[in-house]
Amino acid sequence: MIADLKKKIEEVEQRAKAKELKQSGAMKRSLTIVRNIDKALEEAKEEGNTPLRRALAESRKPLEAYLTEQGVKLPKGRAPRGRKPS
Repeated sequence: MIADLKKKIEEVEQRAKAKELKQSGAMKRSLTIVRNIDKALEEAKEEGNTPLRRALAESRKPLEAYLTEQGVKLPKGRAPRGRKPS
């Protein structure tokens, strides 16, 4: 029972830290950039522009990794599937 409560306390502290980070101007802009990349991925998919989709997906990965490491939850990205064209 104590372990469960400690786990809940840790989760609450992580959420509070993530909420505090989201108040930062730089973090707000970073989240906006990730959302805009996701929108551009969808538009490139509709247009059938696979090379652009791959480039956008690759540009999203480092931001996603950093923000996730900081405890910020992000929507799942929709990267193109399949082999890369040569």
